[in-house]
Amino acid sequence: MKKDCYTVRISLKPGFMNADQLRAIADIIEKYGDGKAHITTRQGIEFDISPEKFKDVDEMLKKAGLNIGSTGNRVRQVVSCIGLRCYNAIGDSVSLARKIHEEFEGIWVPKKVKINVSGCPNACTYHKFCDIGVCYRYKIRIDKNLCNNCGKCKDFCDVNAIDWENKVIKEICTGEGRCTALCNSFKAERVISIFVGGKGGRIWKEGKELISLKKEEDVLLVIDEILLSYSKFGHGRIADFVDSAGIENLRQNIIKKLKN
Repeated sequence: MKKDCYTVRISLKPGFMNADQLRAIADIIEKYGDGKAHITTRQGIEFDISPEKFKDVDEMLKKAGLNIGSTGNRVRQVVSCIGLRCYNAIGDSVSLARKIHEEFEGIWVPKKVKINVSGCPNACTYHKFCDIGVCYRYKIRIDKNLCNNCGKCKDFCDVNAIDWENKVIKEICTGEGRCTALCNSFKAERVISIFVGGKGGRIWKEGKELISLKKEEDVLLVIDEILLSYSKFGHGRIADFVDSAGIENLRQNIIKKLKN
């Protein structure tokens, strides 16, 4: 907040806005602001208004199906790519991101929590560089019984994840699944991988893979458990919590919860 105004941050559901919402924002910034709105790095919109106009602005936003967004030590607006509108999409990232947003946005936590959802390993939302990252991808394996040793796949992978001699896929596989078009010995299973402990900024950190799931509803359960444990035992950012608790301890705790 500046001395002479409030900066209003809108809580936008991931993915898309409709024309009525865009018109409402335009009306607000023309009537109560300076005619400008800022598009944030987290796909949000914020603008300045006079403090005495806050109630009127809040009412106008609510009529358009919009709410004031979260800031401070809370779960922030969830970020998503365009999902199934992209030809690379492996899963419906927009739908999942909206479910996560509706369930967790605004919850108080020890420090701010940013959650990003990617529809494929191209990582347009930089899901490995936020507190909790979610990514649709493939788990690839080679069926040795179907492999005829043609060698087509030997130098195919960009990250050299195909061990052609031993007919296995290395851990460095990104999960794009392009190799499955080579021959039917490559088998792919769609999963949703969750990463924790990443962050951007001046001192950035890449998140660690926590678990891969098959069902969208389990993603919500896992995020709920992460936030619950973090709220109980965390002090700094989730990256600090992961370092102190240990990724393997967190993983085993999550696995136990999913079995119950």
